[in-house]
Amino acid sequence: MSDALPSGQPLQPGSPIEADIKEHSLPVTSPESADGDGLGHSMKPWEIHLAFASLATGGFLAALDQTITSTSMPTIASEFHSLNEQSWIATSYLITSTVFQPFFGRASDLWGCKATLITAILLFEFGSLMTATAQNYVWLCCARAVAGIGGAGLLVVIMIMISQMVPIRERGRYMGVMYARLALANVLGPVLGGIFTHDVSWRWCFYINLPIGGLAIVIILSLFNKMPDQKKKKVTLADIDFGGIVILSVSVVLLLLALAWGGVIYPWSSRQVIALLVVGGALIPVFVVYEMRVPSTPIIPLTMFRHRNVVMATTNYFFTNMVVYGLAAYIPTYFQLVKGDTQLVSGLELLPYILPLSISSVVVGILIQKTGWVRPWLWAGGIVNLLGSGLCILINQRTPRGPEFAFLIIAGVGMGFVFQTNTVAAQSQAESGELASITTMTMWSKSLGGIVGISVQGSIIQNVLNSHILGNPVSAPYIQASESVTLLRQAPVQVQAIVRMAYGEAFSSMMIATTALVAMGFLSSLFAGPVPLGKKSKRGDNGTRSDDIELGNAAQEKVRAAKTG
Repeated sequence: MSDALPSGQPLQPGSPIEADIKEHSLPVTSPESADGDGLGHSMKPWEIHLAFASLATGGFLAALDQTITSTSMPTIASEFHSLNEQSWIATSYLITSTVFQPFFGRASDLWGCKATLITAILLFEFGSLMTATAQNYVWLCCARAVAGIGGAGLLVVIMIMISQMVPIRERGRYMGVMYARLALANVLGPVLGGIFTHDVSWRWCFYINLPIGGLAIVIILSLFNKMPDQKKKKVTLADIDFGGIVILSVSVVLLLLALAWGGVIYPWSSRQVIALLVVGGALIPVFVVYEMRVPSTPIIPLTMFRHRNVVMATTNYFFTNMVVYGLAAYIPTYFQLVKGDTQLVSGLELLPYILPLSISSVVVGILIQKTGWVRPWLWAGGIVNLLGSGLCILINQRTPRGPEFAFLIIAGVGMGFVFQTNTVAAQSQAESGELASITTMTMWSKSLGGIVGISVQGSIIQNVLNSHILGNPVSAPYIQASESVTLLRQAPVQVQAIVRMAYGEAFSSMMIATTALVAMGFLSSLFAGPVPLGKKSKRGDNGTRSDDIELGNAAQEKVRAAKTG
């Protein structure tokens, strides 16, 4: 007798088919997919909204801290006479905020989300305070690294808590707000950074986190006993893959040091740079072997890479996000050094890139929902992104403002399409228990690409800049003028013109490399496999969604296949 039920009919509790479906269907384990029904029902609606507002605020601060320095970096680095190392203001935060994300995911399983979230906020606040009071460049970068650790916790734990508070059928609109605040942070960060730096002090880019973060802590503590705090009973401290975290962190830091120092502080052929590249590169296969053989719960489950779209999405994300972070970091510097604009104006001049990126990422989500297409939008976005990046090669001291902004708009529109479609394509191949790992890996590749991008593009700019300045006998004695916006404005007019021309050429050279990165990302997208999306979600007569019914039918098909195969 067959256990299969007619399509669309509800399963009977305790039936054999229900047990089979539970065994063969996707277990709910991730913050993105976990059903929070019942976990947050002790909270009143206004309490859920208040808690959500505080969580969204914390996540907004973590996202804002990634972009607020894009316009203030030249001023901050100039104050410490370290303009040629300005990339580390952003990189020091990005490294720790990337590396520690898996750790906080495991920590929330062990100690609960509430305690882990409070710890993350306190670390973020402490790092912000130390950054705002920094007295030297090493102090500044170390403080940014501490803030990045807290930021990693904010980005991860907040998503877990929302999944526990909100039923799955209502979670979409809450998550939509969370993603919208990322776009808002991308837009406001450079502008706020420019305003604080120009009208007050760059230190207020970090002081601002203290009262806002403090308010979020007060709200969370006031609702502490009512907020859900689900823990996994069988998870212990030994389940956290500390070995993998250490190996990966050391490898990333060593490789980034090599990219940041090569041709700037040390020649590429120097023992220092070669040693960093060799050791950092050698740790990558060590990490892979370690993850395959040692931890019971590896920081990066390697089995997910058997899926074609996962490999495509992570590769595409890595290359394209190298472009996003690099442009966000160096476009304001270009406008300050080459065009002579202020920090505030240079922040506003980043909007032609960031705003289209944010808007198009929302638009393509609507298009995917309406059409059910993913690959066409992925490929179209890649082509537009490649066109925009290629046009940006033309940007230099002689380029009028209008074409500069038009080129940035084209590149931003294309990049927004790529972001949304990559994630959908990767998640479409998630099998039992893989959704959280695949989602984490795509986000991880984005963050890692951003870190590498800032270092690589900064190294290109500095190498070309030094070559032009040192190669000219007029500007060579004023090489330090290229390390500070203030010093440049104090240099002779002829030297200023040479440095501005040199930075324009350096930016154009960076965009050649950037276009090559975009091309590599686009080529990887051509290997995307079919992306099966279900029909639009509709409510049945009994309140059941059509996609829930389809999920049940799909699970039944897996049971039939398992029994017959």
